[in-house]
Amino acid sequence: MDRKMSKKRPTDRKSFKKDGDATGFGGRGGEGGVRRGPRPARMFIPKGTEINYKNIAFLQKCLTERGKLFSRRLTSASASQQRQITVAVKMARFLGLLPVGSTRRK
Repeated sequence: MDRKMSKKRPTDRKSFKKDGDATGFGGRGGEGGVRRGPRPARMFIPKGTEINYKNIAFLQKCLTERGKLFSRRLTSASASQQRQITVAVKMARFLGLLPVGSTRRK
């Protein structure tokens, strides 16, 4: 019972990469091959800025129109600063200094 097992593959198949695109950059999109850099920061937290619930003007810059917090990547905040912003926003919302969310919906 000698059977020859031949491993023939069709030659007209595309080569498949794990990422799914031919450029090797990964992510979505496939054929573009355009590499994007990091997003520009929407704001910058200067040194000496006091992050507390009383600083309403600063906290409003950290929120979207819908009342959500911007991410660290967009605010260019360090991890400890982002935690302080989160606690300050929660406290300001609890005291009624900041709105909990937007009333305007689409």
